[in-house]
Amino acid sequence: MKNNRCIITGVDVSKLPFGFNEDSHECQNIKTNLLNNVIMLMEQGVDEFYTDCSFGFALWGGEIVTALMKYNDIMLYVVYPYENQPYSYAPNWQDRFYKVHELSTDVIPMYTTEDIDGNISFSDDDADTLFRKAADYMLGDCGRLLFCGDNSDNPDEHSSYIYKEAVKRGYDIMILTF
Repeated sequence: MKNNRCIITGVDVSKLPFGFNEDSHECQNIKTNLLNNVIMLMEQGVDEFYTDCSFGFALWGGEIVTALMKYNDIMLYVVYPYENQPYSYAPNWQDRFYKVHELSTDVIPMYTTEDIDGNISFSDDDADTLFRKAADYMLGDCGRLLFCGDNSDNPDEHSSYIYKEAVKRGYDIMILTF
């Protein structure tokens, strides 16, 4: 049942007015709003959440879900686009990225393939292709989207692709604006 599965993503947080200051009032309000919306989705029967742990909303969503997993029967699936994904993150964000992976229900790498004999090989695809592959995987498995931001039509943002595809597929979409 796809309606019990929800992707969490959003626009690039580095473009928000508070920059990278997570202690700002605006950022704290956004995170509280994100928490409240995840809880609302849980009350509507969503018990499986998906994220690619992209910098910002997707990672914050992963942190929120893993915290809620301690007291609720919910799951988090991290769809991991490419192996070097967190290398451009600041060290504290890298730590958070790997913590979400550690606490998640499962991590699904998009950068490896397994043949019929069980041999694993690494993909030669570039990061953008692998992000698209991760997005398509999540879109194929879910029926809901929690989107944080203005759903801008920026073709360079993977979250915009996810949003547009979710609209085309008739997803139940919850937009968290700020």
